[in-house]
Amino acid sequence: MNDIRQTIIDSLNCNLSENSEFLETIQNLAETEGEETYPILLNILTHLEFNTKDAKSNWHQIIKHQSLLETKLERPVKLITAICDYFSEVSKNLQTPTMIELQVLEETRKVSRSDGLTGLFNRRFFDETLEGEINRAIRYEGNFSLIFFDLDNFKNLNDTWGHLAGDLTLKRVAEILILEKRTEDIACRYGGEELVLILPETQKINALVIAERIRQQVEELKLDFDSKSFGVTLSGGVASYPTDAQDTKSLIHAADVALYQAKESGRNRIFLHAVDKRHYIRIDFAGEVQVSKVDPEHKPIKVQGKNFSSSGLLFESPVSIEIGTQVQVQIADQDIEKPIIVKAKVARVEKFDSYFDIGIAFLEINDTEGSEIAQTLAKNLGIPIHQISRKNDAGI
Repeated sequence: MNDIRQTIIDSLNCNLSENSEFLETIQNLAETEGEETYPILLNILTHLEFNTKDAKSNWHQIIKHQSLLETKLERPVKLITAICDYFSEVSKNLQTPTMIELQVLEETRKVSRSDGLTGLFNRRFFDETLEGEINRAIRYEGNFSLIFFDLDNFKNLNDTWGHLAGDLTLKRVAEILILEKRTEDIACRYGGEELVLILPETQKINALVIAERIRQQVEELKLDFDSKSFGVTLSGGVASYPTDAQDTKSLIHAADVALYQAKESGRNRIFLHAVDKRHYIRIDFAGEVQVSKVDPEHKPIKVQGKNFSSSGLLFESPVSIEIGTQVQVQIADQDIEKPIIVKAKVARVEKFDSYFDIGIAFLEINDTEGSEIAQTLAKNLGIPIHQISRKNDAGI
């Protein structure tokens, strides 16, 4: 949604006098991003709110009205003039229209959607963006994740150091979120000491890595106030669409439940949402898995991963593997930059019509290239990680 808005604004600033180029930009956006382009477009141009159907209809009527004005006046008519005349005299949505510079309007809008203390987006913007992200994921059958953060013992911090120290802490933690998030991620202040991240097109395993990275940065943060130093930690809860919820209210609740579990388990940690509280590390995973027995003569088989659990990995296999067998597993996926090598033992085998569900218990993760995902999984699964270089791994 933010990318669409910025593209339209950039095109307006460059092509406001060139109707054809601007209209071409809008047409391309509608084809690539969908019809939600139209309500965003009209909101920028008029500051009015329309649903998608009405916005699309009004936009096409505006184009016709511009052509009609040019015919009657026998001269070119700027698009902005046609828009103002259309909403004032035809559609009559504007009762008392006021001219305002777009740059001024956008600056005003930026202030209205930002949190004054931290510089993050505010709660209102979060609500609007999350709803838009849900709608986009539904339309394109996509996924995204939500992280809820909460500063640990923040009330005690305020009581001990004062509210100015609390404000400083929130600002510095917000800076970490801004630095550590990706360009497409949206960081907001949900309220009080609660901060949130919306991560578009992000599976839970990658959201866990980002959340853990932020947690570590906050833990290492040294704050100075009134010639004294102190530290702070935070806890986090991660939930994903559509795995954990299919609407905004349920997704927020799922992330909040995971956050509560993190607090209850000692704070300064990240928990993933799961229905079964005993298996809080369950991560849906549909990537490719290559399995081989610890036997040089055994050829590896390629199988389909299903999910990580608190003890290991579940995958579908065309053949059975005996319980107790030690295996080596290579896990790869488009969301995993570097394949993960795991030593494991078969702990469960369940037969279905055309495949076997096989559960393996992780024994050790081999981290050959400093994989952040491998390190995060090892930490959250509570298993050892063996750091080895590619040179040694190749036996050279």
